[in-house]
Amino acid sequence: MFISVNSRQGNESPKFDRGTLNRPLRVVIADPDKMCRQKVKSLLAAEPNVEVVAECTRTQEIREALRLHKPDLLLLEPRMPGGNPFDILIPLSPESLPSLIFITAQDQYAVKAFESEACDYIMKPFDQARFRRALRRARVDAEQFRGDTLTLRQSNLIREVSSVPEERLIVKTEGRIVFLELDTIEWIEAAANYVAIHVGSDVYRLRQPISRIEKRVASHGYSRIHRSVIVNLRKIKEVFACNSGEYMVRLKNGKDLPCSRNYNSAIHMLVYGVKAGSGKE
Repeated sequence: MFISVNSRQGNESPKFDRGTLNRPLRVVIADPDKMCRQKVKSLLAAEPNVEVVAECTRTQEIREALRLHKPDLLLLEPRMPGGNPFDILIPLSPESLPSLIFITAQDQYAVKAFESEACDYIMKPFDQARFRRALRRARVDAEQFRGDTLTLRQSNLIREVSSVPEERLIVKTEGRIVFLELDTIEWIEAAANYVAIHVGSDVYRLRQPISRIEKRVASHGYSRIHRSVIVNLRKIKEVFACNSGEYMVRLKNGKDLPCSRNYNSAIHMLVYGVKAGSGKE
């Protein structure tokens, strides 16, 4: 769904000139999440001299929005349906690139964005104060356009983050940024509004719901065996039955983890290679 907020007659499109101070900051919002787009629009509506010119929910729509509206700022969720958005941004000439602010729940892009001097990087969920700080930086970029310096920075950013690997989690702890390789994590436990990531004797806390972490690691040999437990299948030593047809999973480090009845299919897949109840044991 491509929403062009300000339609124009014919093929007329605005002249790209971020140095012009007497016009609004022109913004394109690219995010498949309708609630997030609505929140961003609401926050932008509270800011002076800002104009939302288009909303994009798929990767292909970003190209059309950039062509039609020549925005100053692209608010981008890097994970868009329909392909990698960076495949669209990379071929663009530097003068065609708007400033970029990432708005995402995926932390694997954060370090590359920081190293490449991204305009800003907002982690979901966020509040008005955090959004306002990011928008302030975007205004500085728009009003103090620095020619080759800025466009080179943008090009480098796009090329860097377009190939960020997903084989690790990034956790901020005690003033440090820790890179956790997925094959070193033993199990992940839900705890209130964050998860506890167990790596040997170390425990790292990440402020994300377990359902979101599950999507991140599911394709890397992890399985959810309980509403509050995700386990690295490579770290399992044995599985044994207990009361009422439920199972316990014992890790190589001796830790026992429960597998609730609702998640027994994960154990059947592990032990028998088939889904529970398939009759192919």
